[in-house]
Amino acid sequence: MSGPEPDDLKAWAESHGLAWKQEATLPPVTERLRLGVGIGPRRASYRVTSDRGVTSITGSMRKKPERETVGVSKGKLPGGLEGSLGHHVHLIDQGPGIEDRYLAITDTVVFAELPLRARPVFHLEGRQAAERDTKAGITIGNTAATELKGPLEQVVPPAKGVEEAGGMEWSSFPAEPDERARRIGSGATRFLDGLPAERMQVEYECGKLAVWVKGRALTDSGSLDQLCRFASTLAADLTNTAESSPALDLGQPLPLPEPDTRESWIREGADLVDWAEPPVSIVAAQERYKKDVKPQATRAGWKVYGIVAAVLFLFSVLVALASLGASLLTDQLPLGLGVMVAIVAVAGGALTANRIALQTGQEAIDDRLASSATPWGIEAFARGYARHSGLVRENHDELRRRLEVPFNGRPQIAWQGELAPGVPGHLSSWIDATNTPDPPRFYLLAVTAATGGATPPGYLSSEAGGQRLTWQEVTSVQRAVHRLDQLRNNAAT
Repeated sequence: MSGPEPDDLKAWAESHGLAWKQEATLPPVTERLRLGVGIGPRRASYRVTSDRGVTSITGSMRKKPERETVGVSKGKLPGGLEGSLGHHVHLIDQGPGIEDRYLAITDTVVFAELPLRARPVFHLEGRQAAERDTKAGITIGNTAATELKGPLEQVVPPAKGVEEAGGMEWSSFPAEPDERARRIGSGATRFLDGLPAERMQVEYECGKLAVWVKGRALTDSGSLDQLCRFASTLAADLTNTAESSPALDLGQPLPLPEPDTRESWIREGADLVDWAEPPVSIVAAQERYKKDVKPQATRAGWKVYGIVAAVLFLFSVLVALASLGASLLTDQLPLGLGVMVAIVAVAGGALTANRIALQTGQEAIDDRLASSATPWGIEAFARGYARHSGLVRENHDELRRRLEVPFNGRPQIAWQGELAPGVPGHLSSWIDATNTPDPPRFYLLAVTAATGGATPPGYLSSEAGGQRLTWQEVTSVQRAVHRLDQLRNNAAT
């Protein structure tokens, strides 16, 4: 077999009472499901891995779509999960000059959409745990023992939670406590027997669950059943974890956690500006911090430019020397022509090196500006609005765990207090970047007691469990003081 045949899963689907379709391509809603996007239809060979792990290139180089899911079985899978199973194929581009430039990679995947969104965890990955002498992970809590340089001298990236459970490594973002990660991941691993554990990968992204056997088109019934049971148990544990979080108290703020290394760095960065008045918006605050970061970002960009330019120019010099050597040591290339080729190689290499290095350097500047000014601006705005409104800051990740919202994403800031006189509640700003590569979407949300009143014009609302959610989708620049004030007033009516 040169590639996956849809009919290979038809008999299995019929034996389990599942609906079967020859092709039903899954949406690009997780990192692995996005592989191949943008490559376009290409003539490609299949990369096939045997049961013994031997990889070979086969196929007739027929034109293939950049991604497709074939032999899709849909319904209640073994284990009870409502979802789909199929063979998912995506193309990879190995670059010019390679005989098999485009290859089609086949995986077996179970996919399901869970109504949990970000409550159990916003982003989760699972794969076979690598052997190591010490446990990889992060500490949830105080890491003040780590001495920080000045905030302008470094960037502290967001931490991921890493926990091993059942022979797999579970990575969460934002970082979840170890106990929570174990609760999600450990139960399903008892169904790994009979599956190629080294090829297993789990993705959960704001309600989208994908469980993979990478590089293999599973067809035997026992392995397919086991894969579905693994995915079903994982989905059940995600659901149980989401439902285990305590109810949200409208009258009490969710305590902020002890600052870790990144949080300490963010606070120090926000302290660089003494705001006489609260920043009017998150974007305004971020633009102000870019002025402080720009000198460091520019220096970093020029360093990147110098390194990239030097490496590329050195490569062109080596090409020139090779052409001269060929003209001197052989009769195939006249000396004059060899010198001309060398001059062209050096000149062309210098121009190319400069162009690529400038582009790479500018990207480094932009990344450095965003990595510092973005979190510092969010922190400054969160502090400023708390002073302006009389609300208190609270743990936005804990709010995510306790609150069932009707949109994707995660909160970046949360406040609690009286949204209006006598009306306690929670106020928050959310970001939804799950629609990559499209720009993020933003929401402002208020949670108050249920009133049964009409939805204010320009807003959406819902009521459940004695609580009323009032929200509005906004642009990036509309994450502002006046928009939050308007939301508080309307949510309290």
